[in-house]
Amino acid sequence: MKKFLSTIFCVCLLCATGVSVFAKTIKDEQYYYNLGQDYERKNNRLGATEPYSKALEINPEFDKARIARAQINYFYGKYDKALEDFNYFYNKTPQFGPGAFFENRIDCKKKLNMNSEAMDDMYEVILVYGGQAKVLKDMFDFAQQHPELKSKLEPSAHPDLIAKYKDKAKSLRDYAQMYKDKDGNITNEEYYNFFINIAKTMDPDIILDVEYPAAAPRTAPDNGQVIDTQLEIK
Repeated sequence: MKKFLSTIFCVCLLCATGVSVFAKTIKDEQYYYNLGQDYERKNNRLGATEPYSKALEINPEFDKARIARAQINYFYGKYDKALEDFNYFYNKTPQFGPGAFFENRIDCKKKLNMNSEAMDDMYEVILVYGGQAKVLKDMFDFAQQHPELKSKLEPSAHPDLIAKYKDKAKSLRDYAQMYKDKDGNITNEEYYNFFINIAKTMDPDIILDVEYPAAAPRTAPDNGQVIDTQLEIK
């Protein structure tokens, strides 16, 4: 009987030990991410940042947790913390890059009075897409609010970006054609000049007097969506 009880005790001890080990092994990044999701479902979004942070301690490459944490901090006005995560995606190429979460990233910089950096980001987004009218409008509006930043509308203010995205010259030239009618008349001089000036700065020898079919206006994808920024030029 004693031997039987001893055997039962050992089995129970092994089972308990196994459960304990198993409980520890499941507390990986996915466990803490799921915990954060559960917090959010229970309307405790702010509390969810702690398990998301724990998931990132375990695996800094766990993008879902970083996105979730960034969006919560942005929602609650913790722009400095949100910007750290949005900058992570800015620097993570080729999966993300400058086009990822750009609206959130730029707005964080505006809220933190990083106005010059915000203008630089807007300019880069325009180059990334090879033309982006909505972002340009935002840039024009922001320059109106901050006249000291109007020089940021000129290619000369962004030599590094002009060099980095030099291969976008044709895309920007073709995008400028949207602002001409079928007779070659400029319909929106401000926008046309902006895109053409960049193209000419990137490539002074670019052919500007060839008729190209007007491209459909390009708009940014959903915030954070992975994009293909290559435009086929025939």
